[in-house]
Amino acid sequence: MNWISIVVAALAALCLYLASPHQALWPAALARKHLLRWLAVPMATGAIAAAVRDYGFWCGVCIALSGFMTTLVLLPYIDAWLRGRRSPPSKPGARHVG
Repeated sequence: MNWISIVVAALAALCLYLASPHQALWPAALARKHLLRWLAVPMATGAIAAAVRDYGFWCGVCIALSGFMTTLVLLPYIDAWLRGRRSPPSKPGARHVG
């Protein structure tokens, strides 16, 4: 049950990230941003409830939130890495800002 709650919490974080206007992982998801934001709430609640049932309240909350927060930290890095791989190489001598 530990891994199930972590995966469900990670999916909730993915829903929130895909609803963000700054993401480029799946641009078509912005058309469904209200659905994704709404879907993240029951998924996160379900992940916490599943972990709480087996491990107790505080331990379950920590387990579910660790999956949620880890995913929220990793997704921008994955997005930036994929953007770098998709962009054409810069010209020699061109300044890179940012």
